[in-house]
Amino acid sequence: MARFVVEMVFETKHQRLAEVRPAHRRYWEGLAARGVLLEGGLYADSSGGLMLCEAADDAALRRLVAGDPYVRGQLVRSVRVRADSGPRVVVGPTLTPHEQRIASLIVGGKTNREIATQFHVSVRAVELHITSIYRKLGINRRAQLAGALAA
Repeated sequence: MARFVVEMVFETKHQRLAEVRPAHRRYWEGLAARGVLLEGGLYADSSGGLMLCEAADDAALRRLVAGDPYVRGQLVRSVRVRADSGPRVVVGPTLTPHEQRIASLIVGGKTNREIATQFHVSVRAVELHITSIYRKLGINRRAQLAGALAA
């Protein structure tokens, strides 16, 4: 099995998006129950989302993504699938899922600007999340993050 990062950008102005959302959620919840969807979340503005998935190969995952109700209904502007090359970080229960995603990106070497671009938020918003992460973990530098997460 291989891990993949799936990024979907929705057609946010499409009026059918809200009515298809429950089917989209059920679809991915079913894949989570089967162990395909490992983690995931929406961008702050709900214009898309990132998912960490596990599948036999790229083609198998793309077939699963093609079954998503948003994709079938042509409510997705773009879908990117790439192999997950970043380190896996196990984060304690004190961090929110979004803070966990940001912490993983930091450990993976991403800059604040790169993280902000990925989530379509301001650099300041990322800085505020990082401050919260540091406070919760009792650290004050990036260099301490990997060790704090492993502890």
